[in-house]
Amino acid sequence: MLRRLRRANTRLEWKALRASAQPRAVSRKSMTTEHSKGEREVEIFLRFLEASQLPIENSTVEKRNPPEPDILCTHKSEGEIAFELVEMCDPHLAKSIANASDIYLRTSDPSAYIISKKLRKKYKTDAPIELLCYTDGRIITPDDVILPTIKPYLRSWHHTFQRVWLLGRKGLYTVWDIE
Repeated sequence: MLRRLRRANTRLEWKALRASAQPRAVSRKSMTTEHSKGEREVEIFLRFLEASQLPIENSTVEKRNPPEPDILCTHKSEGEIAFELVEMCDPHLAKSIANASDIYLRTSDPSAYIISKKLRKKYKTDAPIELLCYTDGRIITPDDVILPTIKPYLRSWHHTFQRVWLLGRKGLYTVWDIE
């Protein structure tokens, strides 16, 4: 029995090694998904600019690819600024919406998990980075619960963000500022 398990593990390891060594073709569907995600992020960012009244021209907004932050733009007085975007999204609710299902759904607030994951990421840019958290109908947690949930993480963790914003259901909030 143990010998069979070892053989199976060896075969799995071999398959994994072969798969990682071969170049992967990017499917048309994943390219379309990435493209539409990028378009959606620019759309949300423009909505943020309108709400924030920051002196940033829409024409300077550029979608960027990892390991850079999502958006690079030019502030009229501060110069280039990069923005990383993250959706406050409950994966169970998102799946239910995607499947258009009417089933009973148990949810919880994913804000702490989402923000802690984002604070661990490293980015490649020379511009200062700001974080834009947003809600887009795939979370039931209200803004006044998200805010006190994520603030302690921002105060206690070392991270690269100069400012953190929440574009929520009820409005735009400056959650954290380095100054």
